[in-house]
Amino acid sequence: MPPKKKGKAPKKTKEELEEERRLQDEEEARRRAEEEKRLEEERKRREAEEAKRREEEAKNRAAELERLDGEHEATRLDLEGKAQRLAEILRTQKEACDWEKYLACEPRPDAQVEGDMNSFLNSWLLEVSTDLQEVAVSCDSANQVINDLLYVGANARATNDAALDEQCTTFIDKIQAIVDDKIDHATAHILQYADEYTDTNSRSEVKMASASDWIKLGLWINLIAKGSRNKRIDFSELGISVDLPKAIVLQSLALRVTYLPFDQLSRLNPQNIDFALGGILTLDLLAIPPPPKRARGWMIREVPDAADRIKKLHYPLDGMVASAAMPVKVSLQMPAHIIYTSTPRVGWWDPQTQSWEEDGITEIQWNAETNMLNFNTMHVTHLAVLQQRDLNYHKHSWRLQMSTKQPNMARLQLKTEHFESIRFEITDAGCRLVSPQLLQLKSLNNEWFAPGELLMRLTASGIGLCPGLEDDMRFSHLPKLKTLEDRMIQEVVSIVSAYQVSIGNLVLDSPSGGIKWLSAVESSKQVVFAVQEIFWPYIENDIDASSRPTTTNGEVGGGQDNNEALRRHPASGSEVNVLTEVDEEASGGGVKFRIDQSEDPYDTHVHLKLALDEISSPDARDRMENSNVLFEFVLMKMLALLRLFSYSKPLSTGLHGLRDGLTSGGDERELSDDVMGNEGDTKPVENGKDVNGISTENGSPKVDEVAGAETAIQSEPVM
Repeated sequence: MPPKKKGKAPKKTKEELEEERRLQDEEEARRRAEEEKRLEEERKRREAEEAKRREEEAKNRAAELERLDGEHEATRLDLEGKAQRLAEILRTQKEACDWEKYLACEPRPDAQVEGDMNSFLNSWLLEVSTDLQEVAVSCDSANQVINDLLYVGANARATNDAALDEQCTTFIDKIQAIVDDKIDHATAHILQYADEYTDTNSRSEVKMASASDWIKLGLWINLIAKGSRNKRIDFSELGISVDLPKAIVLQSLALRVTYLPFDQLSRLNPQNIDFALGGILTLDLLAIPPPPKRARGWMIREVPDAADRIKKLHYPLDGMVASAAMPVKVSLQMPAHIIYTSTPRVGWWDPQTQSWEEDGITEIQWNAETNMLNFNTMHVTHLAVLQQRDLNYHKHSWRLQMSTKQPNMARLQLKTEHFESIRFEITDAGCRLVSPQLLQLKSLNNEWFAPGELLMRLTASGIGLCPGLEDDMRFSHLPKLKTLEDRMIQEVVSIVSAYQVSIGNLVLDSPSGGIKWLSAVESSKQVVFAVQEIFWPYIENDIDASSRPTTTNGEVGGGQDNNEALRRHPASGSEVNVLTEVDEEASGGGVKFRIDQSEDPYDTHVHLKLALDEISSPDARDRMENSNVLFEFVLMKMLALLRLFSYSKPLSTGLHGLRDGLTSGGDERELSDDVMGNEGDTKPVENGKDVNGISTENGSPKVDEVAGAETAIQSEPVM
């Protein structure tokens, strides 16, 4: 029997429905009231916590500023005394240097002294000569003064002496202008009296050439237009030859060839990203004054106004069809001290845009064995091999470390875009280049220079490592604040006697990486770098010499096994990342330091030495307290010119990126006296490789495309 169907629930009355709605509304109101009460209590709790946090932060901040102020006052007298000692040493050195120049009867002026430079210019202006050889020698002497001014200006920038730097630039401009005037004066005289320079073998033309160490002057005058084909003008004394097309040979005109070792054009436009590498070759087509006339025993010459003494002709010449013009062929022997690529760029100076252009330059050929450059040009004007300024500005990794064999000597190693390893030695007596050891850089490997002179000579050889403040805008680069950069350098040189300093913040996914300060890489107000207490000679005595590998000569040398033994030694320090940041309220220059050993953001110090005090060994503290102030001054200038902290550009800044930097483990090899070499240990390139095994192409190191390397700079163990 099927179950009975349930009956429908009785329909609720209107009163019952209203009662249910009332109860629901009351329950909803109660829940809302409870939620509002809870939210209000949560808000009050958060406000109380925020107020407590702000109060705690204000308290901690006040304590931090008070501590920084106390540290500044406690160290102020020591720093002032250190500055006084340095000033006295520099004064004594200057007096000794001046006395040596006086005894040597040095004819060149002191580039630092404005009075000496003015006297030199005044006396040089009075020397008027129309002899091409005398002009070349005179201009060559002036070029040496220009170099002195370049070196002094570089050292002035390193010490923030803007007035001296501007003074040097002004004198350089004046000397370069006088060089042009002297060459023009001699040229105008020779053109005016060209008929007197002819010889019996060739009455129709005059060819003259003169060369000194760095200046090359050549002049060819076509007095009688003749010939029906191209003509080669070979200035063999200058290492220059010019093939003139028929259209030029058929004209009565002159060709002037001038080679000057400096670049006076590129800086006319602050937007120029290229500069002339190895100097500027200038080809000028010049009009010849009317020939003299003889009348009744008189020789009558037309004398032009001073402003019109040199009349330059444009190519293609007037009346020529531009599309039918043939190029001028040029062969030029380039200086031997410059590193060129296998495919050099050649450009011409456009006075309208004040920039280097490359159109119209064709068939560029480079012979690395003879340093001969051949090319065709449609532009008869200023010509030069071009190089982009910032090729080596960015340092992908770097390391600074004291030698443990020789006192007051530091070794600095860099990796740039085009060089795997550039190494310097810095002492209180000067600096020298250790590698690359190329034939073009032999003098820089063998001699010691002031930091400014060494780096300017290196720039002239094609390795520019010194970005100027104007380069920040030229290449749209965001640098560190100048105050931060200067303070960083001062603090680093104060601890380098005890600590190795490196780029840091490279291996971000490692425990010692700078991941928590990753934003500092792109910030203009923060810098992250790494320090590690260096080993000292007595540590080596604890390591069995038998564990060291032998060299090919059978000598005991340092190697990877010895590196690991040194790293495992109890006295070896661990790598520590340091954050430096701008704090305008902080005493002592508005910069403070903290290390990654502390999680407290207020655990900062006004000096790097104080930030490292807790992790420094007694030996490290003693070395920092008794450091050589003159050595620190030389190192400070070197770092200021290189601008390591503003132009550090790690190849990897991602969490799982390339480990392409200087790390504290793995296959890394550290700076070594053996590998770095001693003074005079300079070896030429052999079989396409330099002494460090770096592949070269035409004298220039060939850089691998880094795609996963574990180390960026390879070095050897410190002994």
